[in-house]
Amino acid sequence: MAVLRVLNANGDDRVDFDPDVADERLARAKALFETKVGKGWMAYAPDGTGGGTQIRRFDPKAKEIVLQPAIAGG
Repeated sequence: MAVLRVLNANGDDRVDFDPDVADERLARAKALFETKVGKGWMAYAPDGTGGGTQIRRFDPKAKEIVLQPAIAGG
């Protein structure tokens, strides 16, 4: 199983999906990823050591993808 986590004001929302099964959960995760990244959100795949790799395209083989809003200055 894999997970797409969307960070928000309430903590985070999760979409769990199986990267090997083309079902509605995988389609939902991909659509959510593309929508958020298209609006300027940052996506990264944590590496398990406290770091991660920024990704720009949905990768269903990533064990975890985190989406976070763009940082706004003021």
